[in-house]
This record gives sequence, structure tokens and C-alpha cells, in this order.
Amino acid sequence: MAVGLDWASFERVLVDALVQAVRSTIAEHPDERFYAAALDRIYRETDGQITLPSLAMNSVEALAQLPAEEQTDVRWNAADWDHYDDEWLAEGLTRDWERQLAAEACRGTTRQWEATFRRYLSMLVRVCKRARVALRTSGVTDRDFVVLLDDEYHETLIKRVLTEREVSRHIPEYDQRAVVMARVAALPEAGRAAYYVARLDAFDGPISGEDAQVALRDLGLAAFPALIPLLSAKDRAWRAAKLLADIGQPDGGVLRALHEALTEREGPDQSWAGRALARLGRLDLVLDQIHRLPQEVVITAVAAPYTSFRNQAVIARRLDYRPLQDVIERRPAYVPALAEELKPGRGYCDITVGEVDEAIRGLASPYVVIRRHAVCVLGEWRLGAAVARQVLPLFGQTVSQDPDATVRRLAILSLRGWRKESYRHANVISEALNDPNEDVRETAAYWLREQNGRPA
Repeated sequence: MAVGLDWASFERVLVDALVQAVRSTIAEHPDERFYAAALDRIYRETDGQITLPSLAMNSVEALAQLPAEEQTDVRWNAADWDHYDDEWLAEGLTRDWERQLAAEACRGTTRQWEATFRRYLSMLVRVCKRARVALRTSGVTDRDFVVLLDDEYHETLIKRVLTEREVSRHIPEYDQRAVVMARVAALPEAGRAAYYVARLDAFDGPISGEDAQVALRDLGLAAFPALIPLLSAKDRAWRAAKLLADIGQPDGGVLRALHEALTEREGPDQSWAGRALARLGRLDLVLDQIHRLPQEVVITAVAAPYTSFRNQAVIARRLDYRPLQDVIERRPAYVPALAEELKPGRGYCDITVGEVDEAIRGLASPYVVIRRHAVCVLGEWRLGAAVARQVLPLFGQTVSQDPDATVRRLAILSLRGWRKESYRHANVISEALNDPNEDVRETAAYWLREQNGRPA
């Protein structure tokens, strides 16, 4: 029977290594008064790799060297700290524990991966707390020295490591944010929307521009009256257009305002208005103006529903290749620009199980731009075993029969994305070692080495 990850040993190793790394850094810089260490930034791929965080440390002296206006932002932002170490754990140990962690996370469904990552975060919270106690007990640091966990869930993780009193003492701006959030939450929806629109360009303060965007998406239709006037503001209309597309469910007022921005704005504002209309299912409003618009505006609009921007939508329109196919057929001169805009690696949309049939239809398209997109979006293990039974044989056919070398290579990579479900197709990949295209051959060799457990 397979043995799972030894979490207790993993935690013990990290605590010991963290204490030793902090101790060494303090010893190497006796003239500095360090106030914090942080385990910072965990790279991960859902259903894939999870890494160990880096170790950051900062001192009072390093902070004092910065302009006064920057000190507040840098004080608790580990990415900007003076001492930053990606290899605070011995290289061999890092590789071994990351391999075991990935194996534990990827031994089942996406839910298993997510549960493993949550457990990993909880373990790192304990690592920080235990390391802080050990450092203080041994006299290396004083009671004011803190050890934090920092990642995209910045505030949430710090509040899990520090007590409520410590948060108020060290990072009072979190308390200020809570007060502001409570005050805004008490406003009627129109007042909340107006407040968040006013914060869209904010980089500091209790509510950042990113926070405001999330809040406006959550408000949904109630945000429309505050966002629509922004479409008339030069250099700001693009953000309103993007948020209106993210929210979805447009009414006539939204569509009229976006169409006006498309015809009257320039630059990014005009391009994002076109993207928004296309994402909302009204590409026809863009194509009606095709002779008046810059080609790049039309191209980005046609491509928009198939890009990763769709992933931020509260309500996204279903995958549909017909509008793209129609433009390819009616305006073949646009094909090179569309191929560049939808080039693999530029960021494709994620699809749901309900969109698999349309992606399969795209896999058989006579147009290579569509086939490249379809073969990539189908390469997601999270779509589940039933989808695997549908698409993996089609990938095998694509690897051996598609006339486009890029599509063949992408099919091999998509097979790889399905991990163990794809191993029964190793014979197809083996045959690809004889493909006339060098990139296809190299990708097949990589896949086979990885499958056999050898370094790829």
C-alpha cells in the first residue's frame, strides 16, 4: 500500500531549517536589528507542482534607508525586503519534499489537490509560530520579532500567524481597513458601487484598486450605474469596460455605453470596449464598425471570448467557435493577426464540462487557429474522468493525424496534462518520435522520459 506524505516529519524539518536560517542571517549581520522573517510566495499549479516558499528577512536599518513615503508599504511586504533567500533549505531536501508534496496533492482529484494545499498552508502557519517561539526561547530574537507567512492571501495568512493584539500593534492599517470595510458595507448598494469606483486607481489606503474590482464584480448589476459613466472618461474607460464584461448580464444601457466608447474612444479604452462587447455576445456591434476601427481593435475583440480574461467573469458566455470561424471565413486577411493574438501561450480561457462538446467540435475544425485553441483547453485534468474517456482517444488521433505540427505538439502536452489517465496512450507518443517535425519529436521524448520516471 502506498505511503502518504509524513506531515509531522515535514513540519519538523521546516521548523529546524527556518530557525537555523534566521539564526545564521542574524549572526552574519550583527549591526542590524531584524524585526521580521517571512516565508514568502508559494508557487503552485492546480493539480500540479507546489513549491516551498522563499525566506525573507528585514531589519530596521534596511527600512530606514528607504524614503519615508515608501517605508509603510515595504515594512510588511516581504517581496521588497533586504534579505531574500530561495534556498534556505538544503537543495536536495527542497527537491525531495516538493516531490513528495506534489505526489500527495496529485494522487486523486482536484479536490484532493485543494485539500492538500489547504493542509500545507496550515502546516506553514504552525512552522512560523513554532520557529518564532524557538528563536525567542533561545535568545536569538526578542518578543517583538515576528515570523510571518506571506502569499496572495496576505492579510488572511498574517492574521493566522499573529494574535489579534499583535496585528493591531504591528500592522494597525489592518484595523483601519476593517473599520472602512464595515462603514462601506453599511452603505446602500449604489453608495458602495460609487465608493469602489472611486478607489479603482488606488495603490494604497485601506481599499486598493484590486480590492475595488473584486467588490464591484461581487455587486453585479448594482455596479452598472456607477461603472457606465466611467466609460466616458479618457484612459479610465478600459477598466469599466473590462468589469462590465466580467459581471455579464448586460442591459441595453450597458451595451449602448460600450458601443459609444468603441466609436468615440481611442487606444486601450477603445480596444477594451470592443473586447467587452465580444465577451458579452455582441461582436456584431464591433464588426458593424469594421471599416472605421483600427484592425488591432477588431482582432482583439474577435479573440476576446477565447482568452484568459474570460476566467475572471462572474457569468461567462459559453464557449462558441462559430463567431471566430465566421470571421476566418469572411475575412481571411485577418487570419495571420488572429493566429498571433490567439497564439498558444498567450493565455486561453478555462472551460467547464458543459463546454467540452464545443471544444471537441473545435478539435475537428478545418482552421488551425481553432484547433490549436481547442486542443489546449481540453488538456485539463480537472474536467474529470468522464471527459478523459471522451478526449484522450481524440488526442491520440490528433498526435498522429493532424496536418499542423503545432497542433500535434500541443496534443502531446495536453495528454501530459491528464497525467496517469494518459499513460495508456504511450504507444501513440512513441510513434511521434518519428514525426517529421523536430519540436514534436522533442516533446514526445520529454513526455516519455517523464512517464518512465526519469528526469525529463
